[in-house]
Amino acid sequence: MVKSNNKNRSTKKPNGKAKPKQARMIVRSMIPRRILDAPAMAYARLLSDPCGASLTHPIYAGSEGGILIKAESVFTIMNAAGQTYGAVHWTPGAIGTGNTELLVASNSLNTLSMTADANTPGKVFLAANATGVRCVAACMQVTYLGTELNRAGTIAIGRTQGSLVDPISLTPGDLETALEHFSRCPDSTVEMRWVPANMDQSFTDPNVATPAQERDRKSAITLLSQGLTAASGLRIRLVAIYEYQPRYGTGIATPSSARATSSFSLDDVLNYVQKATNVVTTLSAMYNRRAPAIEL
Repeated sequence: MVKSNNKNRSTKKPNGKAKPKQARMIVRSMIPRRILDAPAMAYARLLSDPCGASLTHPIYAGSEGGILIKAESVFTIMNAAGQTYGAVHWTPGAIGTGNTELLVASNSLNTLSMTADANTPGKVFLAANATGVRCVAACMQVTYLGTELNRAGTIAIGRTQGSLVDPISLTPGDLETALEHFSRCPDSTVEMRWVPANMDQSFTDPNVATPAQERDRKSAITLLSQGLTAASGLRIRLVAIYEYQPRYGTGIATPSSARATSSFSLDDVLNYVQKATNVVTTLSAMYNRRAPAIEL
């Protein structure tokens, strides 16, 4: 008995036409996305939404810990007669008695005189109650205060380093080229989020002047506005989440073990939130257009 061989079977139909070949489905292997653990994810949410997310300890190196607080301040620039140029340079992790963590300028000439300003959020409380402070998350919100009819000029904003601006005079054109985001003066509030640099993981004493070398290595947010209608004004809102270690005599123990315990590093978190933080977000009373949300 001769066995039949399937290979010798005809591939033609009875009418003599060849059978059509069946399409083969190609399944590509998908590389799984690296997901953060719970402490790292909580910190990622806070960095991407400092105003609305729950407070959580940062994913910083070292064994230090502290107490979390949320602080904010509001002030106005460019609201005096003739003022058409303005700038704000905020290094939230460099709190000190010299006020150099917040430099502000409102000028009528094409020159910015950056001077120290005392509107740092939470500074009065921290100076009275803390021996060490570090910033966990922060953002800057900018709102045009003039009429829509007179809205003119431009703003530039970006994440920078403390070393970008010192208490000196400079030209707006020089500063503008250092900032990543540029737009016409907005018709609603815009927001820029801060993320920490390596030096921001260290505590700073708010009761002494912060050394320039320390401030220069911390992360900052910088705003420049030029060409606005004179005295129209910009409202600046600064929001910061701080972790502080209490002073003696306040009746509060130092919570050295109050820290996040994550298997991920600060770099892992920053890589995860890069898209959600390095954008300018538009806010308004009627709607809220935010940056890409952190996936839960």
